[in-house]
Amino acid sequence: MYLLPIVLFLILALLPLVVSLVLLRRIKQRWQARLRRIRSATALEARSYPSSRIGDDPIDLHDYFIGDLSCHYNARSPYIRCAVNPSGPCEGCSSYQPREHSETRIEKWDSDLE
Repeated sequence: MYLLPIVLFLILALLPLVVSLVLLRRIKQRWQARLRRIRSATALEARSYPSSRIGDDPIDLHDYFIGDLSCHYNARSPYIRCAVNPSGPCEGCSSYQPREHSETRIEKWDSDLE
């Protein structure tokens, strides 16, 4: 007589825990699948960029980065322009600061390849 309410109470007490564990497992599986897709897409994208092996022709990395590479805030990325004004344009930006060195790292790297 007292056993039924106790068992029912235990089932109801553990039900939210079981449901949350199932949901967390599904979320984790989706997240891992998403990361795998991103990794494979990134690997394919990396293959499309020119290689920088010794003996290859010098490449112009300015074609792969957007924005003004002489600006201190430039992200040097093909996806985002800069930290201050990600969508651009660079011309007339009030936050423009020239790099301390007259030669950017990219230009130096280009000259090292030649």
